Amino acid sequence: MSELNGMLWKRTKELFYLPKDTWKEVDKLIYGINDYFTYDERQIKDEMVKAIRESFQHHYSNNLFYNRYCKDRGIKPDDIKSEEDLKKIPMVPDKFFKDYPSENPKDVYEWLYRVSSVDIGDYNFDGGSLQDFLRWAEERLRGIVTHSSGTTGHFSIMFRDKITYQRMFFAAVKTLLFSIIQPNDDAHFVYPGPVKTYLTMGHWISEGTRIFDDSHRHFLTERELTMDIVKLMAGQIRGFKDKMKLVLLKKIMAKGQHNLINLLEKLDKEGKQVIILTFPFQLFDLMRLMNEKGKTLSLGEKNSLIITGGGWKIYEDKKLSSKEFAGMVEKTMGVPPENYRDVYGMSEMNGLALDCEGRYKHLTPWIYPLVLDENMEPVGFGEVGRFAFLDPAAYSYPGFIITGDRVKLHERCPACERKGIVMESDISRMAGAEAKGCGNLMRGLLTEELR
Repeated sequence: MSELNGMLWKRTKELFYLPKDTWKEVDKLIYGINDYFTYDERQIKDEMVKAIRESFQHHYSNNLFYNRYCKDRGIKPDDIKSEEDLKKIPMVPDKFFKDYPSENPKDVYEWLYRVSSVDIGDYNFDGGSLQDFLRWAEERLRGIVTHSSGTTGHFSIMFRDKITYQRMFFAAVKTLLFSIIQPNDDAHFVYPGPVKTYLTMGHWISEGTRIFDDSHRHFLTERELTMDIVKLMAGQIRGFKDKMKLVLLKKIMAKGQHNLINLLEKLDKEGKQVIILTFPFQLFDLMRLMNEKGKTLSLGEKNSLIITGGGWKIYEDKKLSSKEFAGMVEKTMGVPPENYRDVYGMSEMNGLALDCEGRYKHLTPWIYPLVLDENMEPVGFGEVGRFAFLDPAAYSYPGFIITGDRVKLHERCPACERKGIVMESDISRMAGAEAKGCGNLMRGLLTEELR
């Protein structure tokens, strides 16, 4: 990676850089490495082990729930001395983040107090809704709080303090915007979804794109997506009035899609560099509309970039192969395959796995990935199983997570010379695992017929 510069990079550092005198071990990896995919593997592995050991000590010492969880399993920080010991670290299932007893704000606070590894202070919230409580908690943590789609009737809540917030966004912006192209200072960012929400993807994009000024970032709609509306999107409709609210929202979203197509045509004609980040099915729907209208773009001539993430979720039956989708992107948007990438991430993980040209997903070097068998025991590279990871960038919660995703890992990329462990792109949900993610709601809102 060439030396980073320009207004957007300067703004990234202003917003998300942690002062060097405050760095923990993991910050040497997040902030200290010039290129997340080119480095001295032995040195970085040693630093990663130090970072995970330090993180484990922090959560063991400062998290009421996790301390007891570890003691019940007979594991303490002194037991973790080398990379071989990392698999002993107790991991929590991703469903852990929806284990609060009710949506009563006081109950959520009591749960948060017990599972947080940072001080959240005394309870002085005087509102009544969970939505307002999330706003209160976000201000208290000085970070970011998000919720999941709630498709199972219960929201997952992720809470990041200021340290975790800065680490996550610095790493995400550097990975997505500066690892593939060098964006120019007049680049425009486009997200075909709503951002006035605490729903994970939208809220993340609202925060991360603050490196752009408001005239250079564009969204599907400025309408607020409250938790009540998200419940409607998830199918929790309680009568005719709710159904009409959803009909209106679908009309607003459809209008927003047509407006974005017009915007993209305008930016294309003006010769602007465009960066699009979206769910793959959102982009698919946008391109389908363009094809119906006989519209194509030539964004690749301006070194534009398109990134998808979040998977196809419950719409696996409509999923295109990586090669087919890249071909559709090139034909419709005019962006060549090398400037279209897919990325793997999770709401619980403060790092990403970015496609290389060979469509293998490269993990950032502070994430320690594992694949587990049906007995929750680690298996080797090349075997299929349940994805789990140790993420030392998480400061406000233990980032040692067992997911419901089915993956295969390789110790080295079969397609390129970049460093680090890679994931195959064929990622799906484990049998019995719920289809998760705010992407399911957006897909349903934009394309499903109301029941």
